[in-house]
Amino acid sequence: MSEQEVTQEKSQALPEKERKIIVDLWKTKMHGEIIGIKQKEEHMAKSRQFNRDLELFGEVREVKKGEEETVGYLGYRKGLWDDEKDKLNRRLVIKLFSKSMYYQGTIEEMIAREFTRSLTSRRDFPNFYTLIDGHDYVLSVSKIRGGLFVPEWFSFRAHFDKDKKFYPIILKHKMGPGIDYRIVHGIGDKEIGLINGKKFDVGGRYDIDIKSSDPNLLSNVVVRTLILFAATLKFHKSIHKKIKKGTNLMKKGKWTPDLVNEELLLHRNPRAILRK
Repeated sequence: MSEQEVTQEKSQALPEKERKIIVDLWKTKMHGEIIGIKQKEEHMAKSRQFNRDLELFGEVREVKKGEEETVGYLGYRKGLWDDEKDKLNRRLVIKLFSKSMYYQGTIEEMIAREFTRSLTSRRDFPNFYTLIDGHDYVLSVSKIRGGLFVPEWFSFRAHFDKDKKFYPIILKHKMGPGIDYRIVHGIGDKEIGLINGKKFDVGGRYDIDIKSSDPNLLSNVVVRTLILFAATLKFHKSIHKKIKKGTNLMKKGKWTPDLVNEELLLHRNPRAILRK
């Protein structure tokens, strides 16, 4: 029996465990957690990832022993989104913080990748990079299919140094009135969970339920990526409109997107950086 088969057999022998997460996006900005200037300065001093233009817009809760417990908050870079006068230059950046406001991760819209893919596919293909605090790898969360009467799929792959394997995760949109995505592990094409969008929640609420016997699939790397992806769903309609308009202008030679330094750094060749 090969090493991979032994590992899979051990994984299958373990009991399944479950994590239940609630991503609750607020209806308005008039919320109890909206912070004042003094408190914002304290958060900025605690973490350099808490930008001056960061606006909190949601809460993350985890269900433990049947009780909901607040475990974090979500914020987005208002300066890159709301305050950008030209909607074509909008770039979505969402950050996740713990309950005590320590940084946990970021999901950033990758303009160059999404416009290039959309130009070649003649469809709107949003693309994000996810950076999880303490994790050495960048995760690319990309739309990989979808269109007229074709269910939308996103995918990402998680890497772990311990076993040097990668875990392909596919998020398959369920056709229906809600914004629901089945969470599928690409190895074995096995459904391991669901992102359930509550259709009557005005602000936006997404319940994430993931179950597996493999601890890597229940790790903070995977779960925080799912939380951050769910937080982007509120903005997808605007992103699709932007991509459609931008690609049409690019095809006519009337517009070229500009990239901010933060995105350019994520595109850099890491081997070239190490050689310097």
